[in-house]
Order: sequence, then structure tokens, then C-alpha cells
Amino acid sequence: MRDRDTVWTDFFLAALSFGLVIALPAINGVPGLYALLFAALGLAALLGGIWHGWFSGAQVGLGGAIWLGVLTAIGGANLALWLIAADLLGARGLVLVGWGQLAVFLLLALLVSRGFLLASGFSLPPVLLLLAAHGWKLVEGGGSVHAFGLAGFATALAGAALQAARIGLPALGLGHNALYHLMQALALTLVFFSV
Repeated sequence: MRDRDTVWTDFFLAALSFGLVIALPAINGVPGLYALLFAALGLAALLGGIWHGWFSGAQVGLGGAIWLGVLTAIGGANLALWLIAADLLGARGLVLVGWGQLAVFLLLALLVSRGFLLASGFSLPPVLLLLAAHGWKLVEGGGSVHAFGLAGFATALAGAALQAARIGLPALGLGHNALYHLMQALALTLVFFSV
């Protein structure tokens, strides 16, 4: 097995994500959008753990198919983020933005690049929008739900920035991907409490 720290933290993130789906009070309406988000991220983490452990670097064959599955699941998570933002802001036009972004993302992933930077770049707009929306709702007196949402999306952004800068915690045996996964776990837990 390669990249043990990345693999185990990917599997931990997958288990947590699937656990959050199960822990949701319902899977219709707004909780259903969060269920889609957590399930998509859980699938991405599960496939990511398999890819990092046994197919790291492979872009063709079974390894390439697994990596494309990772990217597709991230695309689904990004769609869920747009749908959550549309509901939170009452802006139905964001639904079309989300579906359009998913189509463009998948085309680029199939035809141009399968780099993780592509997935991160497409994740940034809906995360920034949700960060701003929760901040705005919190200032309006929206309560602790929005404080959790704000903290969760801020943590997700911080984790992504550390990963992009390739910053890990070598003293703890955590490379940049493993640290990113642990920060995403914290972020998803905080977001869960915003549902």
C-alpha cells in the first residue's frame, strides 16, 4: 500500500461522511441536499483511498477509472453545494448554475485534465458563496446554525489552502493530503450541525 496516511484518512473521511448521511434526521428537503453532499464526498473519499493506496498516479485502466470516479463524485458534491446555496439564499437560478458547472466540470475532466486542482477550482465558488451566505445570515441574527455553517466552510477553505501549499504535519506522520482529509472531516462535522 502506498501513501498510508492518505489512504487511512481517506477511509476515515468516507466512514464519517456515510455516518453523517445516516445521522441526518430525514433525507428529503434540505437535509436531502446535505445527504447528497455527504454521500458524494464519502464516495470520493472511499475511491480516493483505493486510488491512493493501490493505483496512485494511474490515469488509465482501472486506476484511471477509479480516479475519474473520484472526480465525478466531487462534481456531485459541488452540485449539492450549489443546491444548498440556492435553498439558503432563495435564489433558484443557482440550481441552473450548479447543473451547468457540473456539465462543464465533467467535460473538462474527461477531455482536458484530471488533476485535483480542477476539482478544487470548481469547488471554490459554491464554498465561497456558502461561506458568505452563512456569514450574512449570522449577522442578520440567524443563530448557531449559521455559526456552524460559517465555521465549517471556513475550515474547508483552510484545509484546501494547506493542501494546495503542500503543508502537512510530518511530526505526526501526516502528509498534506492526510492533513487535508482530517480538516475536511472537521469541516463536514461542523456543516452537519448547520443542517
